[in-house]
Amino acid sequence: MFPLGHAAFAYLSYVGFAAATRRPLPVRWALVPLAVGSQLPDLLDKPLSFYGVLASGRSLGHSVLVAGVFVAGVWALARRVDGTGRGWRRPLEHAPAAFAVGYLSHLLGDSVGALAAGQYGDLTFLLWPVLPPVQYPGDAVSPVVRLLALYRTPLAHPELELILLAAGVFVALEARERRSAAPNAR
Repeated sequence: MFPLGHAAFAYLSYVGFAAATRRPLPVRWALVPLAVGSQLPDLLDKPLSFYGVLASGRSLGHSVLVAGVFVAGVWALARRVDGTGRGWRRPLEHAPAAFAVGYLSHLLGDSVGALAAGQYGDLTFLLWPVLPPVQYPGDAVSPVVRLLALYRTPLAHPELELILLAAGVFVALEARERRSAAPNAR
């Protein structure tokens, strides 16, 4: 997946998570850790792979082992900033869950193709460094060059339908929220 596809998938995943757990919908500050989590694996792996530090563009940041460390770190940081250990201050209240959903949705999004094709050997990146990562031809191309080539023709984006669906859900939920808040404003 590409950055906008990951962001859209993360948003839709969080909307589903919020509905299933009766959490508030992702708005305002809850979107920041969601967005960061949805992009962090590629922000770590793609440049480090291109410069030869990592063997693959899906290794360190794409490992569930590393994901666990990051999610625990965000949770601990949010608790520490809260200070009391008994509750959450807004806007940090939903930051750990939003970050976790964003990060894990990235890993799932990168795994869907291999899972659907039954190519389970292509999922070894999920257990890096225990299992070796897969080499990708795109790792030899600068991440900036790959993104510029993709976004030069945005209507040809391979995840355009997913992005439009997420945008539509966002607009619909915002409209619903504004309608429900309007009678209370009088």
